[in-house]
Amino acid sequence: MNRFFSLLFLGVLTQSASAQVTFQQIPGLTFFDSVGYLNGVSWVDVDNDDDLDVCVTGSGGTFPNFTNISGIYLNNGNETFTNTGLLNSIQKNAFRHGWADYNNDGNLDLYIGATSNSNGINELWTNNGGTSLTLTPNTGVTPNVAQPYEGTVSWADYNNDGWADLFLPRWNDLKNRLFRNNGNSTFTEVTVGAIVNDLAWTSGGFWGDYDNDRDQDLFVVNYQIGTSVPAPGNNHLFRNNGDGTFTKNTNAGQVVTIQQNGRSANWADVNNDGFLDLFVCNQFGQDLLHLNQGDGTFTTNLIGGTNHTSWSSNWGDYDNDGDLDLVTLGFWNTDSRFWENDGQGNLSDATASHPNIFPTSTSGSNSNGVVWVDYNRDGWLDLHITQPDLLPDRFFENEKTTCRSWLEIKCIGIESNRAAIGTTLRAKAQIGGNSVWQMRQVSAQTAATGNNPMLQHFGFDDAAQVDSLVVEWPSGQTCVFTQVAVNQIIDIQEDCTVKATQAAPPLPGTTHNTTICLPFEGIFQFQPNSPAGGTWTASCGNCINHNGFFSPQNLPAGEYLLRYQQGGICDGTADTFWINLVEPPILMLSNDTTVYEGMEVPLEVSGASTYEWQPSGNLSCGICADPVFTADTTTVFVVIGRDAAGCIATDSMTVTVLPELKFDMPNAFTPNGDGSNDVFMPAFKDDIFKLFHMRVFTRWGELIFESNSPNQGWNGMLKDISLPSDVYVYIFEYSLTDGRSGQKNGDVTLLR
Repeated sequence: MNRFFSLLFLGVLTQSASAQVTFQQIPGLTFFDSVGYLNGVSWVDVDNDDDLDVCVTGSGGTFPNFTNISGIYLNNGNETFTNTGLLNSIQKNAFRHGWADYNNDGNLDLYIGATSNSNGINELWTNNGGTSLTLTPNTGVTPNVAQPYEGTVSWADYNNDGWADLFLPRWNDLKNRLFRNNGNSTFTEVTVGAIVNDLAWTSGGFWGDYDNDRDQDLFVVNYQIGTSVPAPGNNHLFRNNGDGTFTKNTNAGQVVTIQQNGRSANWADVNNDGFLDLFVCNQFGQDLLHLNQGDGTFTTNLIGGTNHTSWSSNWGDYDNDGDLDLVTLGFWNTDSRFWENDGQGNLSDATASHPNIFPTSTSGSNSNGVVWVDYNRDGWLDLHITQPDLLPDRFFENEKTTCRSWLEIKCIGIESNRAAIGTTLRAKAQIGGNSVWQMRQVSAQTAATGNNPMLQHFGFDDAAQVDSLVVEWPSGQTCVFTQVAVNQIIDIQEDCTVKATQAAPPLPGTTHNTTICLPFEGIFQFQPNSPAGGTWTASCGNCINHNGFFSPQNLPAGEYLLRYQQGGICDGTADTFWINLVEPPILMLSNDTTVYEGMEVPLEVSGASTYEWQPSGNLSCGICADPVFTADTTTVFVVIGRDAAGCIATDSMTVTVLPELKFDMPNAFTPNGDGSNDVFMPAFKDDIFKLFHMRVFTRWGELIFESNSPNQGWNGMLKDISLPSDVYVYIFEYSLTDGRSGQKNGDVTLLR
């Protein structure tokens, strides 16, 4: 977590809250182009380092001698970018593009479309972890197809099987194409249904779940239908049936009946009613805002002037006031526009409030791509606009105001597609004293020639926290979080685990640091210094309740931020708790071993800071890492290790002690029945003999005793007759358990 960044942000919060949000143009960024036609632009995390990189596709030169100037510029994390050469497309006239993790390996992959006048082949590039991109071979099982192309690259998992599919609109009165992902890095083209059999000049396909049934519906924007010019056509809305097929919705209202030269569209919940609305850009006509009525129909509002050409548009809450605002890009000598939303879907022209953005050097016309992006992770959306030919691209950094909160969320699918395309997020907060719900949906295509990051941005104005955050996954899984901290960037996985990649900045007040060792059983309660009546938020979702009870059981090791806040985001104070969840140390012990009695055995342990050995008897040291054990009996040693944080781990090892393999032969015995030295036999401990053979003779060589058992000795008798005191001769042959063998010969004296 970037605490350094958080402290810098706190300094910004001390300014006035009344300033108008403005933009400052940043010249000279490396991904800018002033020599070619950059048509596609997107901001994605190509290398999975939690900052956003830039992808641009387009061409330089003139027809037919185009040159490819596409590139991927990696974010260096300090507001600079480097073209690493990851993209080496062979297309002469690369056009628009789209990103999706088509193979669910955790890396976003790139598809580039060629234009109709270059005879190029569309290209699918597989991301190898941000270190390289590999062009997928054109083997017939990938959507690398030759086609007249003018529209979007539109990824979505339309059949909810967990794999991103691809829709390609086509120009020149041709059928559109849909490629179903087979889940094994191959695709099958779908050829059945109106969605791929209507003839039109299609500008784009835009996926969105307009009926909130958790599958992706498709809006198809048509420039014209038929071969006569201009022959404006109506657009098509295909409702997903949930079984891999679609039904054309012809009763949705003017959204599917108005005939215009459609250029692009985007889905957005414009009026915060929980349903996706639809904005359509038109050429030689008027832009249209279709408001979703929640029953499969739309009402239509006219936006902007007549006989106007807008090629692209995009929505973003640039002022963090809790509603989505709109930028439209004019073309053919018509102006671009900046539209302010009142939160109810009513748009007012705020172009004059941003004179350094509009008009551009060409009086607002001929811009292509537009993307809203928080490129420097400060919680405020910046604006990227591409332009054709010799005109430089433009990037405008949000100068931001204060006392307005925000939240940015990256969704990571598990059962759903990994990029979480189609996932719906709903957030409720108290804005201006009112309870306001907002909705976002993860999309891979938010504009004609560009795509906002899949990282979802919410603005919450004066809200001090997000009261409820609901994530609805295409799989049917739903995650619900309450009392979520604002001004942070978080990852949410489909299993509802939360990770803050950038924690909320601290507020004035006390700061506490606590280490909790895992695994932790039960509940940990935090006691703030501030009085009652505040609210708890956490960077780990629902890990703390309103009484300060913290549950770390399902959290991975790492640092988490808890906050008990009084007041608002600008005038509030807080008890800030930095929680460090620490895994126990991993002890590395000597292997179990077997030794003989009396040996000195070195023992070793590592992985912690201090150690305690139990039992400590017969050890040279009971609290060191390398004691020496004097082997006396088989012992199971338990080692307790503590790391620098005080976290404890235990492990054990066993030293098996074998008896000392030796024996003594007595030179005399007294079989008088007193229980002491009554029998002649080897003196030994435990079971040391593998083979045993002892014989006793008189001095004249007569055999008087023989035994094959180490536990059976001579009692001085021969056939129940006591032999007299005398010197006798023995021969003892043996084999020990350690493999040694031998023979002992000697004399023994019998005394009576």
